[in-house]
Amino acid sequence: MNISVITPAYNRAHSLPRLFDSLCRQDADFEWIVVDDGSTDDTAAVVDGFRRQAPFPMRYLALPVNRGKHVAHNRGVSAACGELAGIVDSDDALLDGALATVWTAWTAIPAERRDRYCGVAGRCTTVDGPLGAPLPDGAPYLDATYRDAAYLHDIVEERLRFDRLALLRLHSFPEPPGLRFVPESLVWSRVSGDLTIRYLDEPIRFYFLDEADRLSTRPFGELAMGRRMAYRAVLNDDLRYWRDARALFVKLSAQYARCGLHLRLGPAAQLRDLTGARARLLALAGMPMGAALYLFDKARSRKA
Repeated sequence: MNISVITPAYNRAHSLPRLFDSLCRQDADFEWIVVDDGSTDDTAAVVDGFRRQAPFPMRYLALPVNRGKHVAHNRGVSAACGELAGIVDSDDALLDGALATVWTAWTAIPAERRDRYCGVAGRCTTVDGPLGAPLPDGAPYLDATYRDAAYLHDIVEERLRFDRLALLRLHSFPEPPGLRFVPESLVWSRVSGDLTIRYLDEPIRFYFLDEADRLSTRPFGELAMGRRMAYRAVLNDDLRYWRDARALFVKLSAQYARCGLHLRLGPAAQLRDLTGARARLLALAGMPMGAALYLFDKARSRKA
């Protein structure tokens, strides 16, 4: 098996058919693993219908209760069989030939060098066109580490990644009680480490914007715990890139403070969780803006 497509799904019986249709148009060796995260709609019946007609291997894993996409991701990775694996959300679709594009890019890397790579990432597109700017000089791809891509090449928009399954299994999402959401960046940075990713200029995923229950529409405070974990990791681990992306780090420090306030953590508690004087100074500088964002969140929730 070349590729495992993992789809966490919670009450997405209405959107899964368009993803299934896009998978049926793929010309690649792959499997589809649907992890039902405690759905209460007709997801099980819809997926059962897919299994009767799918021209590719399918597996359906049902979790007893809804615990979040991060938990479903971990279960899907545990069950996967492909050399590469990636998360394709239940409300999105793959562009025609996307998986073949990914596999061609992966196998174009000489076999003796692939242990220096963690995987392949393609662009996403919407009805308004591809997200982010094209690669410089019309290059078809860029080989870079995850952090170099973000801080040196300004590749910060959402991309669809397919990573080596063995690496994904080494770096699971955390699952502490009460955690409802973890930004994928927290795990992608750990999976990547100092390994290289082949960033493709070609879009491979269609990103739909018509779902009212997307995470981006949820109140900020509901997802503050997981977001704070990601911002803390950046401040603790990535400040060697400070000179290359100062504005981005200032923004992230304010978001770190914003999350802490939603979790009722005072300044001392927030600073204690950071390692190094530079990280603490940056977090301290971001607290006024973080407090302003927090107050904005509270005012908006009162109006809702």
